[in-house]
Amino acid sequence: MNPHSTSHDSADGSPRHPAASRSPLRRAGVGIVAALLATGGLTACKDTLPGYGALPGYSAQPSASTSTGGKPSTSAPASPSASAAPTTSAPASPSASASPTPTGSTSTTPGAGGSPTYTVAGYPAAHNTGYPQGLPGDTRKKVTLTPYTGPMTITVAGTVIDGKDINGHLEIKAKDVTIRNSRIRVANVQAVTSTDDNANLRIEDTEIDGQLKDASTGGIALIGRTGYTLLRVNAHGSGDILRIDGRGTVQDSWLHDPGGTGSAQHNDVIQSTNAVYVRILHNRLENQHTQTSCILLKADIGPINDVVVDSNLMNGGGYSFYWYDANYKITNGKVTNNKFMRQSGGGFWPKGGYYGTQALNASTLPTWSNNTWADNGQQIGR
Repeated sequence: MNPHSTSHDSADGSPRHPAASRSPLRRAGVGIVAALLATGGLTACKDTLPGYGALPGYSAQPSASTSTGGKPSTSAPASPSASAAPTTSAPASPSASASPTPTGSTSTTPGAGGSPTYTVAGYPAAHNTGYPQGLPGDTRKKVTLTPYTGPMTITVAGTVIDGKDINGHLEIKAKDVTIRNSRIRVANVQAVTSTDDNANLRIEDTEIDGQLKDASTGGIALIGRTGYTLLRVNAHGSGDILRIDGRGTVQDSWLHDPGGTGSAQHNDVIQSTNAVYVRILHNRLENQHTQTSCILLKADIGPINDVVVDSNLMNGGGYSFYWYDANYKITNGKVTNNKFMRQSGGGFWPKGGYYGTQALNASTLPTWSNNTWADNGQQIGR
């Protein structure tokens, strides 16, 4: 999606707003936006930030890291490690069995003084994310997918979808749902939608493929919008990959190759415009375009608060990482132990992102420590 917008993606319905913090007039406005989004009537985005003008890293011409202007080209070099496309065996819907939430591997997310426990060696890639296919180096048990024949709207709490090949959009309307060891393929629509902050949705060891068929103007996020944890997910091939508006954790996952059928999309791998809890932990995030980001945190439609971005490998975008005030404020963030790829170390662009590694423009900046170049370990200052 275009990060310069005060609107939301058009993929999956109304934006998430904490009702307690919104006036009746603002909530009414949200309803109008929701209706437009639900019908696909709101996709265009503006290229400026209220009070700041154009967002840096969004320019048609290569220039200094603070350049502004029109949209950049979307030319893309070959992805450094693009995933093999999933086989095209015919999927239908699967039987979704109602069962307790599984006791799969968990991790401790970093909080006040906490340290995370990561579940993949090195960085996420094809062999240790997505459904286990028996690739060399994959220590997980190989899975043979079977067609999914269950409901596409999940209404039974504790439902587990395991080992399924799924075609189409899953709407999560129940708590404690788990999707694991599966593949979801969609075309020009969101793959998984959760709108309850407390849904406790888990998606594990699953591939999510937009098949590069996103025809929207703004970009459709494959996964959104709140109340979920992703672990060892391989997601790719839509205008945006992941949206966190509310509460979300993504860990040990490979999110890459955003794109669609048009040339006007502003691609983000992970985007948030309104959140109360964000954890982005030990992921590989790759955007082969000259815009917009690997991670965009911009408080367009509500405040963003309580953010930890730790131990990720970021490659590409206009700037790889954005931290921005807009209509609201972004506060209380930690950006630690991340590595940025550049062309000399196998990345897309000489400066990490096309224009640089980070663009920070907020009244409260995040804690920034031990963020380095991946090729030589040199510190990158804030």
